[in-house]
Amino acid sequence: MKSKYLFPGVILFSLLTISSCTKEANDDIDISQSAFDIEANTTSDEFEKSADALTFDKVEHACGPNGPIPECAIISIDYPEGAAFPKVITIDYGEVNCEVRPNLYKRGKEIITISDSLINVNAQRTITFEAFYINDNEVTGYKELTNTGVDEDGFITFSINNDLAVASWSQVATGTKTWIEGFATLGEMDNVFLLEGSSLTIRNDISISRTITEALRVDRSCGYITEGIVSIVWNDINTATIDYGDGTCDDLAIIYRDGQEFEIDLDRFRYRRRR
Repeated sequence: MKSKYLFPGVILFSLLTISSCTKEANDDIDISQSAFDIEANTTSDEFEKSADALTFDKVEHACGPNGPIPECAIISIDYPEGAAFPKVITIDYGEVNCEVRPNLYKRGKEIITISDSLINVNAQRTITFEAFYINDNEVTGYKELTNTGVDEDGFITFSINNDLAVASWSQVATGTKTWIEGFATLGEMDNVFLLEGSSLTIRNDISISRTITEALRVDRSCGYITEGIVSIVWNDINTATIDYGDGTCDDLAIIYRDGQEFEIDLDRFRYRRRR
């Protein structure tokens, strides 16, 4: 379904005099809101990767070159009430940028507070930040996950409640995370879950409303969302659909807008018109 051929980027012109070119420029400006929505939610998921590793796995499986926590980060665990829970895990990336992986840098602290073992109903995990930056963009707010029990298929489900701000944008999101594989095992590479829900992102006075219309499948062994469809609306007028594919592990998604198709690179968030 997807082609791997990508242009190196999209150039937006601020002044065009030919009407057909102006239309193309406006299309690109519009479609860039969809590309930004993907980038914003990828950034938001970045905090889940490190928190999942330290919440569900042993620390030694999460750290070092083969885990989501880089060697330049320091992990500390506190028990403020002297019992197993509540538990506070702090990931301290230091005061200078710590390279998590190529093109991704963090500094400051991610703080993970867990009320009870997340296998228990009503157990809650909250991620907050202290003087924290990702790629030199300051991050504030929280991400909250609460165990809501087992669904009819026997999978553990969690409610999502997020209120994040990163640099020039902020996002409020609610939804459900259903853990369908890898919950009871060590290591993150076999973790697979489904995401449903919606969000509202504000960026430079532009509102982007996002609704997952077909559950997003996140497979940590792949590193990308492999299935699912998202509908987005910006400024309550313009609409687009994002299709993450048929389950194939690749770094591409398709954006549909007004009968046109755009292919986006999920690593660099660059896109090109397909038709």
